[in-house]
Amino acid sequence: MKIKLVTDASSLLPKKFMEDEKIAYFESVLVIDGKSIREITELNREEFINSLSTVDPYPTTSQMMAPDAVAVYEQAIKDGYDEILYVGLTPIISSQMNVARLAAKRVKGKIKITHYDTDLTCGSQGAMAYRALELLKQGKSVEEITAHLDILKEEVYTVGMTGDTISLFKTGKVKRGSAKGIMVSLFNMKPIAEVNTEEGFIGIGAAFSETSAMKKMIKEIAIRTHPDKEYDLFMADALNPELMEWYVSEIKKVRKIKQTFYWEMSGVMALSAGKGAVTATISPSLEE
Repeated sequence: MKIKLVTDASSLLPKKFMEDEKIAYFESVLVIDGKSIREITELNREEFINSLSTVDPYPTTSQMMAPDAVAVYEQAIKDGYDEILYVGLTPIISSQMNVARLAAKRVKGKIKITHYDTDLTCGSQGAMAYRALELLKQGKSVEEITAHLDILKEEVYTVGMTGDTISLFKTGKVKRGSAKGIMVSLFNMKPIAEVNTEEGFIGIGAAFSETSAMKKMIKEIAIRTHPDKEYDLFMADALNPELMEWYVSEIKKVRKIKQTFYWEMSGVMALSAGKGAVTATISPSLEE
């Protein structure tokens, strides 16, 4: 059985990695000054992230275009795949899954498609897509993989530090006139956010400095993970490699890390998190 793995750009898997591993991907769309731009194949990521503090009007986002999803499915059929496994983005954040299901109707009867809702996004979704790839290489069926992912989603954890408050205000994540907004702005605080299955990507507090934010994030990781387990670490940043390396070194002080992956925060995620944001996703390593 030849199975095609599909995921979203929101999973943060690098474009070259997906191409090398023959993973297909769905792209969300950024609307910049009225123009729709696909977030991987058409966006100049570095230029876009550097513009976030001054761009006006602030960019918005929308889910992928239905014809793009149909094209991914049709290409898998053309390439001789028997089945497609889509490891998808939580509907809490985007209607991407609905678009994928709608597109699947266009190829109904031509190929079997399983749409798996991770209930997660960004690095957590990426860690699950990576695990699906590992299991596919072991010859596991789609049913075996999804059963495994059901367990993994309760153990994978993403927590990070946003880059600036401008993005939080402009995307409405934090209201300027709210008590939280006043505190964050007045004291130039460092907001901290996590990924969970109930709310998607959600703020869990703030700190007065990068050092105190780091301590809070490491504490959360220690709470959510087991000291005797071995983990894979998936890092992502919005043009802040120094902070990312520091974060890695602190995580390794409290948990056993088998592999560390350095990914780039996508344009859509950077839009909300801001330039300089960093996230860490910690996921149990696949047992040999």
